[in-house]
Amino acid sequence: MTSVRYVLVIFLASAVIFTATGARKDSTVLSDICSNTFTEGQYETRDEYQRRVREPNKHISARLVRYLTFGGILQAISEETEIPRNELVAGGASQFQDQSSGLGRTVHAAHVIRVGTIDRRLGGKDAALQKALVNYIGHTQNVLRAANVWHGVGGEIDRFQSNNLGLLGSIDFTGAFEPDNRKVVEQLVGYFREIIAAYVKDGSEYDAKDKNILDEDKVILCCVSPLMLFEEGRAGYDLVKSGEFVSHYGRTSKKNCSTFQC
Repeated sequence: MTSVRYVLVIFLASAVIFTATGARKDSTVLSDICSNTFTEGQYETRDEYQRRVREPNKHISARLVRYLTFGGILQAISEETEIPRNELVAGGASQFQDQSSGLGRTVHAAHVIRVGTIDRRLGGKDAALQKALVNYIGHTQNVLRAANVWHGVGGEIDRFQSNNLGLLGSIDFTGAFEPDNRKVVEQLVGYFREIIAAYVKDGSEYDAKDKNILDEDKVILCCVSPLMLFEEGRAGYDLVKSGEFVSHYGRTSKKNCSTFQC
């Protein structure tokens, strides 16, 4: 009877683990186009390069910069497929992930873009674009756990990205920056700054060690200006229109990296 109970406990534990981890589908491990590229000598292997731990201030800054890039990508995909931009992706828990950190519990593989499901119509209209979008959303960077936990700054930025998809979708990255697009970008930047300020200065509920991993001035400096962020969005739009988005992110392996190093 005791052995039966042990088997049952093991079975239930396995089921819980499967439920927690099985919800996310694997995406392909690819370098982000905006990241620096692998060079021999700096890292012994490509896998070591892929698993390098990012500086927290730069990772957090990248989450705002790439969010604007993501907005331009969605606008272009919407035009190509005639799926409304506000229906292409939903907010919510991440559905795709390219890798685990491989470095233990103190380092997380943290999503740069954290959104939920992709509209099923995209796969039927353009399977290559759908695959590229899966890989883009599934891209992660290795960071210290404190920069990614749900109850900390990482979780707040997760919610920021999911909750502001409508606002992001109101930006026309093919139009003039002034005055309407500027207002929306500045609104997004304002929300983001509030998160960082609350975490660094006012977040008394956070552990002191966790708070010390970020420097507010360095995060804001990395984000630069609303105009730069708008241009990042336009670059994302152009990435899709030029075909480079599919050629890089649409791959199913790290082989044949002719345009960008992996």
